[in-house]
Amino acid sequence: MSDELTRGIEGQMRTERNEPPERGGRLLVIGGAEDPDPDDMTVLPHLVQMAGGKNARIIICSSPSENPEEKVDTYGELFEKIGVAEVIPAPITGRHEAEQPDLVDAVRRATAVFFTGGDQLRLTALIAGTEFCETIRSRLYGDGLVVAGTSAGAAAMSSVMIIGGTNEGTVRREDVSLAPGLGYWRDTVVDTHFNQRGRVSRLLTIFAHNPQVLGIGIDENTAIDLVPGDRFTVLGAGAVMVFNGRVTHTNAPDASDDQTLAITDSVLHTLPSGYGFNLRTKRPILPDGEEIPPAPPH
Repeated sequence: MSDELTRGIEGQMRTERNEPPERGGRLLVIGGAEDPDPDDMTVLPHLVQMAGGKNARIIICSSPSENPEEKVDTYGELFEKIGVAEVIPAPITGRHEAEQPDLVDAVRRATAVFFTGGDQLRLTALIAGTEFCETIRSRLYGDGLVVAGTSAGAAAMSSVMIIGGTNEGTVRREDVSLAPGLGYWRDTVVDTHFNQRGRVSRLLTIFAHNPQVLGIGIDENTAIDLVPGDRFTVLGAGAVMVFNGRVTHTNAPDASDDQTLAITDSVLHTLPSGYGFNLRTKRPILPDGEEIPPAPPH
């Protein structure tokens, strides 16, 4: 068995046990519309720092976009302005491209992979299960790779991703559409452009049907710096909303698609920049690193 395959299997086993990876990488999950002023950026410079600063080698995968070459050029200019060693374009428009040895070799020598915005279904249709996708997974969990995504690229990181839904609906099954994601962040559903587009009800609907899944809503120009299986820290201009808790009652098992759902004892945390969240204990973390204890029982 090859060393790379062994590392990938061991990393996957650690993930399933919810353990932080040995030599593991990190995720940067971005809520979209990051760094609107190219002369005053926060999120993308943080990604470059995570990836090695001036020694960073960043793959830009623009598959979610209908104009992938244009997206590569736009982000390539921004990363070069910040200062990196290399920008590697990956405007994948066919699954065969994601199997090419030169692109897989690029993943092996990259320090970060960045997924742009666009359509998350387009991204998964083009790369899910390919050598490109699975080499990223292997290096994320066993060889220190940084994996980042914004908007659609962020939504696709979870095992199940939101692909549609009304921003004006209530908590009903028919208001949310789901599909399998890339699975880089397990037991989590990520929603982006969160408060800007009024998406609280979408995560509540998902949470009602599967309370073990952590619901993560990320505002625009806001990101999560995540160590998988361990903890994350918030950065940027907005907030991250975390939906968890031990739901004591829901009518979701018997509700029809158009029926409003009941959920009791769900918990919502709103975390601005500097705050964090412990994925093991499911508790928020203050900017000084202290974990906030749960409220005492009444």
